[in-house]
Amino acid sequence: MVDDEATRTRASGATEGTRKRRTKAPLPEPKPAAAAAEPAPLSGTVVDADGVPIDAERVDMRLSAVGRVAGDDLHVTGGAVGAARTDRLEIDRGAVGAAMASDVQLSRGYARSILARQVQLDRSAARVIIAADVRADQSAAMFLVARKVDGNVKVLFDWRGALAFGAAAGVLFAILSRVRRRGREES
Repeated sequence: MVDDEATRTRASGATEGTRKRRTKAPLPEPKPAAAAAEPAPLSGTVVDADGVPIDAERVDMRLSAVGRVAGDDLHVTGGAVGAARTDRLEIDRGAVGAAMASDVQLSRGYARSILARQVQLDRSAARVIIAADVRADQSAAMFLVARKVDGNVKVLFDWRGALAFGAAAGVLFAILSRVRRRGREES
């Protein structure tokens, strides 16, 4: 089938840049949050890119990424989550930017910030962990604040180290700001 509009445009001598563009079909209506939590079919990838965060009781993700998730139970395998607010979070070979949960299990993954009652790490790393109880096996954390820590975890800064780091960074910042002010006054 030949496009009549394109044929008329060429016949009138119009250049490629002056052709009228066809308008695209309207986007489909966004799915309800419960439908977004359904498992994706094996034949293709389902992407819900409407900008609405996922809010469901249970979310299972495999080889996926999502910006925000709120719900009761979140399981991620080989994926990434920007922010999660859930009762139970389980990540296997994945990453999370910020997690607020009752129970967090991180296996062979990375977390930027975790705020939880119980955290279990297995061959994982985290930047900041604030929790009541932490159990770890061959894991690492940059900042760790916890009431009870069990297992093999390497911590760069505990609460005393974090306090010393903050004081040193504050002194360094004050010195650098004074040097910058003197440089501006001399100019």
